[in-house]
Amino acid sequence: MYYKKLGPFITQAMKNGAVCYTSRELRKSLFSSKRELSSWIATLFMIGSFWFAFASFSSLDIYPVFSTFSISIFYFIGSIFFTSAAYLQYLESINFDITHLEHLYNKHSVWFWWRFRPYNLGYVSSATQFVGTLLFNLSTFSAIFISLSMEIKNLLVWIPNLLGSILFLTSSFLAYLEVCHDKNIKIFRSTTWWIIWINIFGSIFFQISALYSAYFSQSTQVEFIIATVATFLGAVCFFIAALLSRYEKA
Repeated sequence: MYYKKLGPFITQAMKNGAVCYTSRELRKSLFSSKRELSSWIATLFMIGSFWFAFASFSSLDIYPVFSTFSISIFYFIGSIFFTSAAYLQYLESINFDITHLEHLYNKHSVWFWWRFRPYNLGYVSSATQFVGTLLFNLSTFSAIFISLSMEIKNLLVWIPNLLGSILFLTSSFLAYLEVCHDKNIKIFRSTTWWIIWINIFGSIFFQISALYSAYFSQSTQVEFIIATVATFLGAVCFFIAALLSRYEKA
């Protein structure tokens, strides 16, 4: 068994010149019919995306129904589902890890809850996204307390939101690098290709939203609308990508 690398990262395991495993298909169990963990991840991301889309649409006041407080609660609920999904995705990356294949063949192997896998791009991508979701937890929870001063809101709401969005974008790019030289992933024809790029666009929309979400005395309604619509579009992208991941195949 030998490995194909991208820089220091292992992306494929090969034997006799043929690819046995790729990093993504291994951690997503795409070669197996037992994909319960991946299904849970997809479902939790879909639920989190739904709450973000619902909260952002509600805040546009097209049909004013919910208070600002309620909308903040919706965002926080969504962030909890995002974090739950991201942690399960992190577990995938350390327990179905291309850099430690011996774990797969050991029937008595221990299930890991926390490990460091620096040479696995899937791990780095998953860990990056997990930290991003924790920052969203802080941001959305702090936003519930609407009486905070502008300076405190920027510190506890906007900055975590901005950093979390940067980490989501970074995670999406790392997920692309994980599969970029996999010849089985065909442009426009592979489900994996669509999942990767829809997630990238979702992360870009979240990044745009974060950039327009800073609290300033001269902030305008236009900036609010741009940030809110970008959040909605990002959430829709993440929902679609999560739905597609339920049907992803090796």
